[in-house]
Amino acid sequence: MAIKLIATDLDGTLMAPDHMTVTERTKNALIQAHDKGVKIVIATGRALNFIKDVTDQIPFVDYIIYCNGAAVYDCKSGKHIYQSCVSPEDAADFVNYVNERPIHYHIYKDGNSYIQRSALQHSAFTGLPEAFLQDYMSKVVLCDDIHSIIGDDGAQVIDLFSIPEEYRSEIGDMIKSKNLVVTSAIPNEVAITAQGADKGSAIRNLCDSLRISSDEVMTFGDAPNDCPMLEFAKYSFAMDNGSPICKKTAKHVAPSNAENGVAQMIEEYVL
Repeated sequence: MAIKLIATDLDGTLMAPDHMTVTERTKNALIQAHDKGVKIVIATGRALNFIKDVTDQIPFVDYIIYCNGAAVYDCKSGKHIYQSCVSPEDAADFVNYVNERPIHYHIYKDGNSYIQRSALQHSAFTGLPEAFLQDYMSKVVLCDDIHSIIGDDGAQVIDLFSIPEEYRSEIGDMIKSKNLVVTSAIPNEVAITAQGADKGSAIRNLCDSLRISSDEVMTFGDAPNDCPMLEFAKYSFAMDNGSPICKKTAKHVAPSNAENGVAQMIEEYVL
């Protein structure tokens, strides 16, 4: 069967190692595939407001799966076609817990990333390019009381970073007791979402609505949070720079993101 949909992660996958650039070779491969009628989907752990720099480079993207699958956005209509949130009660419980401990955290909601000012004092990211982090932090919304953001709707993602060892077991128990899901895209991250809010479920639901089978789907990823969509697609590729579990889950291994691996596979399998 011909490939009708390509879904790709961003950081460590589609993007160059600076996390900010879509190379010319990758742009050309994607636009040629799109011109052949292939749907192009971004599937990322980022919040929607931190994807515009990417879609400015590849403005023909059809859909965006963001927050690790908690929401699906139709770029053409400018509307969400799916959202799944952690309940306001569960989100509030986690916020109350981390506010009393030295843990940096974000709340993702309505496409934005929010940080309570008091959480800024704690260490957060490691191993990411400084220019990327500065750009990310420039888009974060600071607030004095994150409970006001959670409101009556909850949160798409509760993102915890650099959790001290002595709190990891308690947090794990809270996640299990609330029947929530953990995904991770970068080291020292615990991204908490509702059951069913993962990239695999989002891709499956989107494909069902488009009447596209898994045999007609190509997916790319590098991290554990990409595994559900790699498992779903017939043509799934873990990047050579990806995690061992990613490579074990995918059907194939693509060259690294530094080698335009996504472009190379699209050229071979689609073009």
